[in-house]
Amino acid sequence: MKKLMLLFMLLLVTNLVSAQIGVQEVFSQPNKVAPGEKLTIRIMLENFGEDEVSNVAVKLDLTDLPFAPVDSSTEQVTGKIEEDERKQLVFNLIALPEAEPRIYKIPLKITYNNTVKESLISINVESKPELDLVLESSELVKVNDNGKIILKLINLGLSDIKSLRLTLIQVQGYEILSSNTVYISDIDVEDFETAEFTLIARERNPRLLFNINYKDVNNNEYAENKELALNVYTVEEAKQLGLVQNNIFLSILIPIITIVIIYFIYRKLRKRKI
Repeated sequence: MKKLMLLFMLLLVTNLVSAQIGVQEVFSQPNKVAPGEKLTIRIMLENFGEDEVSNVAVKLDLTDLPFAPVDSSTEQVTGKIEEDERKQLVFNLIALPEAEPRIYKIPLKITYNNTVKESLISINVESKPELDLVLESSELVKVNDNGKIILKLINLGLSDIKSLRLTLIQVQGYEILSSNTVYISDIDVEDFETAEFTLIARERNPRLLFNINYKDVNNNEYAENKELALNVYTVEEAKQLGLVQNNIFLSILIPIITIVIIYFIYRKLRKRKI
């Protein structure tokens, strides 16, 4: 009996050694996927052993991961794989819209001949940040005014923004009195931060020029230039729009002084005639 058991175990071990299935290559197309985008994973199996193998089951474990199968299952079973033969399995997935940009590890399980092998494959979810720059408020009303402007930087994308540097470029239309660079550590998705500069407006309606540098969560670097209009008026325009208050005291005092001067001149001339 012991000899039979020993012979059975020997045959089993020999069979397992002679039939070794492994993952030879994994392809992801595209190699970077955005939230809500479909992708295809191709897994190349190879029989490194000496015997053919049938009914090799390959399963992707998507538990608690932001992916779902599309027109396919998360598990596939191959037919016969001969010695040194390769066989490709194709899985169609979609990255769910709520997938956060980062690299995900998907457990891969291969089962054959009472053998279970486990491995991991990677999917890189990326989303280009979308940054908006708006003028929140301005103390500058008319030409040669000195005041602050406040800007709002809004993250409209699906990826967090970090290590942001905002630079206001000096041009002819305005003079920068404060530092021309503001640093912001991070801006979360659907969030915003503010930046402040102090200027003198040197002309009517100058264009504010900015250079912005930042990174996404995968440390990809981005650089862009933006331009904002700054409404600055002449003194006359500001008065007409009611943006500058006329000095009521002077508007009353000046006519009174003028009348008094005219009165004294009149009296003086009258005395001479007498």
